[in-house]
Amino acid sequence: MIRPFIFLTLLVTTALSSAVPNDRFAQIILFLEEGAEPAKNYQERLNSLALRTEAFFSSELKRWKRPVERTQIFTRDEKGNVRISVVKGKLSNSAGRAALPELNTMAINGAAKQLGLKKSGPPVLFWIFYDYPGVKGFRGGARQSGGVAVNKYPASEHLIDIKADLASPALNETAIKGTIHEFGHALGLPHIGPRPGRKLGNTLMGPINKVYRRRTESEEPRVFLSEVSAAALWKHPVFKKEATPNPGMPAKVQIKDLTFSSSDDQKTIIITGKLNSDLKAHSVVALDSERGKFGDYWERPYTAAIDAEGNFKLKITEPRDQGTIFLSFCFENGINTSNRKKIFQQNSSISRLYSAKEGKRVFAEETP
Repeated sequence: MIRPFIFLTLLVTTALSSAVPNDRFAQIILFLEEGAEPAKNYQERLNSLALRTEAFFSSELKRWKRPVERTQIFTRDEKGNVRISVVKGKLSNSAGRAALPELNTMAINGAAKQLGLKKSGPPVLFWIFYDYPGVKGFRGGARQSGGVAVNKYPASEHLIDIKADLASPALNETAIKGTIHEFGHALGLPHIGPRPGRKLGNTLMGPINKVYRRRTESEEPRVFLSEVSAAALWKHPVFKKEATPNPGMPAKVQIKDLTFSSSDDQKTIIITGKLNSDLKAHSVVALDSERGKFGDYWERPYTAAIDAEGNFKLKITEPRDQGTIFLSFCFENGINTSNRKKIFQQNSSISRLYSAKEGKRVFAEETP
């Protein structure tokens, strides 16, 4: 699982009720060196990226029959374009990745001042693009429903087509798939790989395009959102039409009668149990990681519904020879957790080791 970085959470000032239209939008920031001017087409460039991002999440959530209520998640200006807050500053250290924490704080503080944001209300999603000499790297992370992603400004003369495949050769130069991947972390998504049987290409939260192509020996241009990502994002407040309270952790999360077993032919792992919580959960999600190989970018995703009584039955249909299953729950308020202390992205999961021995699956005790 990804280890998110520490970021400054800034909050929108709005009294919330279920009858109020949602004014909670993601904010895009362009950070420049003091005295520098932005690229001439920065507004059009970042606007096309934001539109492609909105279209991607909307269509992919619909793919998994989890359509969003609101497709426009970025703030618009008076002309209807995605609003870009241009912030300038002087970093004390601009040597590679070491500059990112200071850049992050400086960019958010500057944008908050421009936008009139104060420390009250629900957390904000910030997407920071830097065009600053010497700085390198990218990162993304979330805290409940607020988050921050930081990327290098994708300098190019070309705009991004709203229907472009994210792994198409035309986008290789600007690494758009990896850029939106970081925004996925800001939304709270961990690394999630593809399931080979899906035959849909690479996942947004999976490996970078060149690594995917090398391992799969393909020139696959398609990128999709996994079913687990769709379940995790379905109730996120940024996709809601009406304003919602800042989602909190459930007060109680208990799992009863949790069992891991194999089908008679040993080709499927079956997970059953009952969730007892003060908040309603709509889905159970699982990531199947191959131990000792390739890492979390290749974890295979699975999800199943939780019924009104809390019962669930999830099937791992493409298990490994030996792996680790990470299990968590998606709640109706948009929080994804298994221990009510952290979100799924921050390792809130029930984990179970398994292996195949003498034609049967063996399940170890729950790991810490």
